[in-house]
Amino acid sequence: MLSSTAPSRWRAQCVALLQDGDWHQLYKTAMSWRNDGGAYLPEAWLMDVCSALLHRQPKTAVHSCDLALQMWVERPQDRAVLHFVRGLLIADHLGDPKTAVAGLELAASGPNWLGGEDLARVRQTTSRVRVPRAQPAPAYDQAYVDLISSSASSPRPPVPEPLPADGTQPGLWSEALQHLRKA
Repeated sequence: MLSSTAPSRWRAQCVALLQDGDWHQLYKTAMSWRNDGGAYLPEAWLMDVCSALLHRQPKTAVHSCDLALQMWVERPQDRAVLHFVRGLLIADHLGDPKTAVAGLELAASGPNWLGGEDLARVRQTTSRVRVPRAQPAPAYDQAYVDLISSSASSPRPPVPEPLPADGTQPGLWSEALQHLRKA
């Protein structure tokens, strides 16, 4: 079970690594955080995304969102946060605003703190991309999760107790947003 002090400890480590620009240690820290129960919430996945962006791997960042959406993050408001992040990645880092609109529209029903400015901005951007640079976001796949979880070699991490409210703004949101939006 994730201890009540664990999230703040993981956040502090991630902030330091983000400031240092150490993508590899950030990736390893995010993975450890997920194994410690952070896999069920968007925040640890945000650090995976930031790690990939620091490493100049935006497709890997999108893949991190996809993995979280398919296997780990089930609650609707938390999923909206990841759809928002995915939409920003596709629009700003992959340069495909037309494809990004779908994810940002899914996020529009998410928490109010996400805002709608990015959706409006991306909708107004002209896309020159003919072939989408990302596939549609995956749905949560409980059958696949059950199949993978049934193996003794890959047990799922513990669910943190208590879980923050669905759609709670991640503590590292402002730090992550600096990397998500491409200036």
